[in-house]
Amino acid sequence: MKRYITLFMSTLLGIAVMTAAPEIIRGTVTDSESGEPLPGVVVQSINEASKSVSFSSTKADGSFTLNVKSGVSVTFRCMGYETLSMKVTDDFASVKMSPKATQLRDVIIKAPDISQKGDTLVYNVDKFAKQQDDAIIDVIKRLPGIKVDDDGTIMYNGKPINKFYIDGNDFIGGQYGLATNNLSKDDVKSVEVLENHQPIKALDDIEFSDQAGINLKLKEDARQKWVGVAQGAAGFSPMLYDASLFTMRIASKIQNMFTLKVDNTGWDPSTQIIEHDYEMLFDRSYDANIWSDYISADAVSIPLADRRTRDNLSMLANAITAWRTGDTSMRLKLNYSGDRLDYSSGVITDYFSSDIPDFVQNKSLRTSSHDVTAQLNSEVNKSEYYLKNKLVADALWRNSDSGVSGSYSLGQRVKRRTLSVVDDLRLVKRNDKRLVTVSSRNSVNHNPQELNVTGDEINADQWIHTTDVRSTTEVKYGRFFGRWKLYTSGGVDLNYHRLKSSLTGRELPVEGDGHYNAFVSGVYVTPQLDYDYRSFNLSIWLPVKWRHYSIAGNRDFVDVSPRVWVRKQIGAKSEFSASVAYAMSSPSAEMFVDTPFMLDSRNIYRAVAMERYTNSSSASLTYKYRNPLSAFFANISGSFQLSRAPFMSNQLFTGDFIVSTYSPMACTSRIMSLSGGLSKGVGHGRLVMGIDASMNHVTSATMREGGKVPYKQWFVSVNPYVKGNIVRWLSMAYDMHGQHNSFAIEGEPPSHVNSFNHSLSLTVLPNDYWMFTAGCEHYYTGFAEGNHSNLVLFDASVVWQITGRTRLSLTASNLLDERSYRYMSYGTLSQSEYAYRIRPRNVLASVQVRF
Repeated sequence: MKRYITLFMSTLLGIAVMTAAPEIIRGTVTDSESGEPLPGVVVQSINEASKSVSFSSTKADGSFTLNVKSGVSVTFRCMGYETLSMKVTDDFASVKMSPKATQLRDVIIKAPDISQKGDTLVYNVDKFAKQQDDAIIDVIKRLPGIKVDDDGTIMYNGKPINKFYIDGNDFIGGQYGLATNNLSKDDVKSVEVLENHQPIKALDDIEFSDQAGINLKLKEDARQKWVGVAQGAAGFSPMLYDASLFTMRIASKIQNMFTLKVDNTGWDPSTQIIEHDYEMLFDRSYDANIWSDYISADAVSIPLADRRTRDNLSMLANAITAWRTGDTSMRLKLNYSGDRLDYSSGVITDYFSSDIPDFVQNKSLRTSSHDVTAQLNSEVNKSEYYLKNKLVADALWRNSDSGVSGSYSLGQRVKRRTLSVVDDLRLVKRNDKRLVTVSSRNSVNHNPQELNVTGDEINADQWIHTTDVRSTTEVKYGRFFGRWKLYTSGGVDLNYHRLKSSLTGRELPVEGDGHYNAFVSGVYVTPQLDYDYRSFNLSIWLPVKWRHYSIAGNRDFVDVSPRVWVRKQIGAKSEFSASVAYAMSSPSAEMFVDTPFMLDSRNIYRAVAMERYTNSSSASLTYKYRNPLSAFFANISGSFQLSRAPFMSNQLFTGDFIVSTYSPMACTSRIMSLSGGLSKGVGHGRLVMGIDASMNHVTSATMREGGKVPYKQWFVSVNPYVKGNIVRWLSMAYDMHGQHNSFAIEGEPPSHVNSFNHSLSLTVLPNDYWMFTAGCEHYYTGFAEGNHSNLVLFDASVVWQITGRTRLSLTASNLLDERSYRYMSYGTLSQSEYAYRIRPRNVLASVQVRF
C-alpha cells in the first residue's frame, strides 16, 4: 500500500512540476575579476522532470532575460570562463563568472572588419585605423554608417547616439568629445554600436528606442592604469601656443578623467564639453524653453571651420571622477572654460524693395567669457528599477564690445551674468505586469543682461533682469497585457518668471519699461497605447494639456497633440518607420509680454498678445538599411508639415531701425523635407565612401509695413566624401559640400545662391616614422547678382613618429595668407552678403607624448 501511495504522490509532484507556471528571471553577468559586463554568455535552464530546455544570451551590457519554471537549474556558459550553475531561487541581479585558461590548437584567426552579435555591431579598430590617425575620433569619422557633425555629435545611420560608454561605463555622461578627441586609437580594441539601445534596464523590452549607443572597448594594456596624452606647441604669425594634458583611468570601481588645455590656434573648447544628452525626462507635452534671451548683439555664426576664423585665447579645465559598484554609480564633474575672441566682419543686406535702402555694416567684435559648471550624478540601473538624480550648477560671465561703421557709426557693449541650478530626478519601477515612473525637474535661473549702444545719431540703453523658478513633476503608470501595453502619464508644470526691463535712448522708435511677475502653470495627461509583436512596433499618444497664464491678466488654453508611430523590421538588415501627428497649440507665454526689447543696434522686438491657437499636421517616413558584412549602410527620411497660425510676423522700418512685431492675419505654411545618406566600406576598411543629401521646400508668408508678402524657399545640400588609404603608403580624404538656395517673393523672379566647398588632403607614408600631408580647400559662392567669390586655402604638415608614443610635427596652414571669406544667406524678405576675416598664415611646431 505504501508503494502505491508513494507512486501516487510522485505522480502528483511530477504533474505539479510540469504544469508550474513559467516565470521570468532577469539579471546581469559580469567578469568576477574586472567587473566588466560579459556579452554573448549562453544562459540555459533545464527542467529535469519535464526535460524542457530554454535558452537566452546576454546583451552588450551583460543583461539577460529568461523564461523558466520552478524546480530547474540555470547554467551560464562562455568561452574562456568556468561554467556556472545556479538554482532558480538564487539572486541573479549580479552573476559573476570566473575566467579560465583555454588550450587551443595552433590556428590562424582573421578578425573581420565588422562583426555582429545580436543587436551589436563591432568595428575592429585595427582594421580601420591608419598610421596618420591620432585620436580615436579620427577612426570613428571613417567608420561606415557613422558620421560626426561639426559640433562633435556622433550620428549612426542618420540619428544621434543616445549613450557613449568606455568599457561599458557611462562615466563621461554626454561630454564624450573629451574622450574621442584625446584617447589614442592604439588604446581602443573595437568600437561597438549598440543598435536600438535602451540604456535604462528597467525599460528594456518595454520602451523601444530607435537610437544607438556606442561603446569603446579598450585593449587589455589600457585598462586599470592611467593613459593619456601631453602636448606642447609654439608658432608664429602671430605668436601661437598650445599646451594640453589629458589623462584617464578606468578601473572596475573608480574611473577618472582630467583635462587641461590653453590655446590660441583657433581651437573651440565648447566642441569638447558640450553635453550630447538625448534622454527624454518628460512626456512630449513638456516645453523645455518657455522664455527666450532677447539680446543677440554678441552672437556670431560663420559657416566655416573654427580653426579658420577664431582669433582666440581659450582655456579648458575638466575633472570627472566616477564610482561604480555593480549597478550603482556616481559621477562628479567639474568644468571651467574661458574664451577671448576677436572677430571682424562686414555685411550688405538687400531687402528686395526699392523703398528700403541697402544696409551696410562693418563690425569688429571682442568677446570674453568664463563658464564654471559643477555636476553630481547618481544612478542605480537595475532590471527591476532605475533611480537617477542629476544636480547641475552653472555660472557664466560674458562681456563683449564692438565697433560698427557703414550705414552708421556706433559702439555696442553687451554684459551677461547667469547663475542657474537644475536638479533632475527619475525613478522607474517595474515588474512583469506593470510599470511606474516618477520624473521631476526643479530649476532656478538668474540672468541679468545689458546692451549699451553709443553713436552720433543713436544712443540707447537696454537692460533685462530675469529670475526664473520652475518645478515639473510627472507620473507615468503602465500595465502590460501580452503584446499590448497601456500607459497613462500626467504631470504638473509650475513656472514663476520675474522680468524687469528698460529701453531708453535717443532717436528710438519705441521706448518702455516693463515689470512682470508672470506665473505659468500647466496640467497635462497623456494616454498611450503600445503594441509589440516580434519585429512590429506601434505607439499611439493622445496628449492633452491645460495651460494657465497669469501675465498682465489671466488666460487659459487647452492643447491637444495626438500622434501615431509605427515601425516594422524587414528581415535582419532593414527597417521602416512612419508617423502622423496633429497639434492644436496655444500661443507662447512670451507673446503676452508687450514691452519692447532691443536685440542689437538695428533690431527691436515687440510682442503682441494673441489668444488664438495654431494648428499643424505632419507626417514622416524613414527607411534604414545596413549590411555589416559588406559594410554598407543607408537611410532615407521624408516629412511634410502643414501649419496654420492666426498671426503673422510683421517688419516695420522706422528710420534706422527694424521693429519686428505681429499682426492678427492668418498664415499657412508648408514645409517638405527629404534627407538621406549612403556609406560603404571598401577593401576591408581601407576606404570609406558615401554621400549625404537633404532638401527642404518652404511655402509661407510674412508681412512688411502691414502688407502680406507670400514667398517660397528651396534649399538643397549634397555632401559626397571618400576617406582612407588608396595604397598602403598613400592616404586621401575628399569631402565636398554643395548647396543651392533660392528665394522667391510671389510675383517676382526668384533669387538664387549656389555655393560649394570641397577639400582634398593627401598623406604620403614612406615608412612607419614619417608622414607628409598636403591639403587644399576651395570655397565658391555664386551670388544672386551674377558675381562670385573664390577662396583657396593650402595647408601642409610633416610628422615624425619617433616612437609609438612620441611624435613631432610641423604644420603650416593658409599658406597663401588669404584674409577674407565671403558668402550669402537669406533672411526674412532679405538677402545678405557677408565677409569675415579669417586667420592669417600660421606655422606651428608641436611635440606630443602619449602614455
